[in-house]
Amino acid sequence: MAFAVKFAKTVRNHWKKSLFAAALVTYGASYANDTIKINSLMRQYCLEASASGDIAMPMTRPLKEVLVLLNPAANRRSAEETFKKYCEPILHSAGFLVNIVKTDSEGHARRYIEALTQYPNAIVVAGGDGTLSEVITGVMRNTGSNEGTPIGILPLGRTNASCTQVHKLNRVEKARELAEAAISVVRGNVSKRHVMKIEVVAPDEEEHRRPVFAVGSFQWGAFRDILSLRDQYWYVGPLREYLAFLVNAFSAKPTWECEAHMKYTPPCPGCLNCRTETKRVLAQKDKWWSRFIPRSTVSASPATGDDFAKIINESCTKEYTIDGNHSEVIIETSEPMTAGSLQIKLSELENSSFSFIYNSWKRVQSNPSASTAQRASIDARTVEILPEKKESAKEKYYSIDNEEYDVKPIKITLLKHAINMFMPQAS
Repeated sequence: MAFAVKFAKTVRNHWKKSLFAAALVTYGASYANDTIKINSLMRQYCLEASASGDIAMPMTRPLKEVLVLLNPAANRRSAEETFKKYCEPILHSAGFLVNIVKTDSEGHARRYIEALTQYPNAIVVAGGDGTLSEVITGVMRNTGSNEGTPIGILPLGRTNASCTQVHKLNRVEKARELAEAAISVVRGNVSKRHVMKIEVVAPDEEEHRRPVFAVGSFQWGAFRDILSLRDQYWYVGPLREYLAFLVNAFSAKPTWECEAHMKYTPPCPGCLNCRTETKRVLAQKDKWWSRFIPRSTVSASPATGDDFAKIINESCTKEYTIDGNHSEVIIETSEPMTAGSLQIKLSELENSSFSFIYNSWKRVQSNPSASTAQRASIDARTVEILPEKKESAKEKYYSIDNEEYDVKPIKITLLKHAINMFMPQAS
């Protein structure tokens, strides 16, 4: 009893130190509890992967090769450490021959994929949306398909539009998300994804550029412009996004009005005009003798077996125009399980800077990829955006899979079920 009284007096006389000590002990206990949960979680995933790797295989059959394209600079240079903690052990436990390539510059992943003459059994992207976009672009430019070589995503970047989670995750939830993404490669859960093909539309030859491919979204407007400036306010920590909108909402630099002539063609189930061209497929490393087989070509006909060369759809090439200016333009692909279309989301011009700040803060808190469009989205197969030419000192940018590109006349085309990707099991 005397000890309790003495302890109470000590706490009362030194309440500041006592409060700090209590907070420190509470944090330490919570951190230790999370560490125990993560270790137990990783043990379960590694055991599952090990069971898959213990399956007997013929001596003549080589190990499955997995190419990992790791961006060490992703998520403030923490991607490599996170990959080694939560993803690499699962891939090795499955008995894969893991080849890790660290990217060292912008475009490195795209150039590496474009130079491949033989694909591995799987390609794993360890990074953010920018790294994924580079890999998708490299694959589509190289062969136009990744049949037999699915692409896996380890969401190690700061932005990962491919992830279904929109809220911030704690340590245990983040470890589970990464481990689930890695084990999906072991389980072989493959699903076809729609792809957007973005190409510059310019009459002069020097403006011609090779197309860029994306699986996330195309965004143009002030919200994305200001969100890209958040790192300038690093000193406020987790409030950097909110401060960025508060400071820049009254500036003339962001794109407050997307001034462009837009036209689109409606979705088409498939016809002579929009049928997919023949794809070139690289040999894979399944058999030792595959390296001696020359590159082959396969027909890109869909799984339904329909001969689109005999189908004529007059509305496929019919163009519709979109009038008026908008504060934001977002173009996304529809869900993978659907027939496929581009979804155009247009937001009305902002009434005031204060309403823009309020709406932007709500998006940051819930889902930055969401649109503030009040009317229904427009379904399309192709979209052309022709910005109005105005002399201005401001540099304007599109955001394609959260990567910046100069504002130019572009055409976006939907490629249905063009990419095979590993998908985590739905919880």
